[in-house]
Amino acid sequence: MNLTHAGAAVPKFPTIPRLTIVVPHGGDTASFESSLVSVLQHCPDACEVIVPHAGDYDDPFDLCDEVKFVDAGSVSLTQQIGQAAAIARGRFVHVVADGHVVTPDWADRALLQFEHHEAGLVVPVVRHSDCDEIAHAGWRRSGATACEMVAAGSDHVEQRAALRAEGGFLTASFWRRDLLRSLTGSLRNSDDVVEASMVYSLLARKAGWRCIVSPDCTIRLGDSDSPLGDYQSQVNENHRRLQAIADHFGTGGWGKSFGRFLATTFSYGLGSALRRATAPLAQSGIATSVRGDSVQRCDEQVEAIRIPVASPGTYRRAA
Repeated sequence: MNLTHAGAAVPKFPTIPRLTIVVPHGGDTASFESSLVSVLQHCPDACEVIVPHAGDYDDPFDLCDEVKFVDAGSVSLTQQIGQAAAIARGRFVHVVADGHVVTPDWADRALLQFEHHEAGLVVPVVRHSDCDEIAHAGWRRSGATACEMVAAGSDHVEQRAALRAEGGFLTASFWRRDLLRSLTGSLRNSDDVVEASMVYSLLARKAGWRCIVSPDCTIRLGDSDSPLGDYQSQVNENHRRLQAIADHFGTGGWGKSFGRFLATTFSYGLGSALRRATAPLAQSGIATSVRGDSVQRCDEQVEAIRIPVASPGTYRRAA
């Protein structure tokens, strides 16, 4: 509902939104619209919704009073997210990409995790559409793979597994806005979602930020037959570059290739194992593509000042 003042329509956007929800249009209009409808249906108070697109979405449902449409001029998810983050007014930015459907109160539960001063990235639990089986609750590096889906196949996230999560996927993630802005452009020459997710998360970790899994925040994959959100197959096909990214932030080299080959063959098959074992072949390309010089450090963030309010109510704020 629009309010009017002196005969002029006032948009629904809050004056100072706490949260900006970014719903990129990745090219699959049906999946995009299911994601956007779920966001608008369950949208929390004090937030704005931004839809970056490639210039080919013309707002057929006349949602301009509720949604800010941005022509990003590209179908690249990372470029769309970057442009949306650049104009976001909310202190926190949440990405809900094609095929992901949100549930009631999902955002409030995740935002509570930002009470931790060093929390830079909060990861929801992404479940399949037709059951409670978890697709992922972020990712981590392990002995068997460069990118393991946390809690995949389970119906709940154990605390130990949550603590081992190193990052989330850009398609379903919550960020401090200024941190996300500083990560824009940190991976050049690649539009791969998993690669960008690893680079963003590991650069944030290197800068002193924590990744926290929010076990009570649920997002579902809207279509059980859709390949959207099926990151394990992408990892298997791109294991060489993903392991090279992991090595860029750790240790690698040919000396570890044989052990990785054996461990990965047992869990993910011969093809994925061969790709992972030959990660040193991609190391120079990754080193050239990753740029982390401008990433905001945790100890550089601007601290909000608490202003006492004379009220019997209880107030909470995200740090």
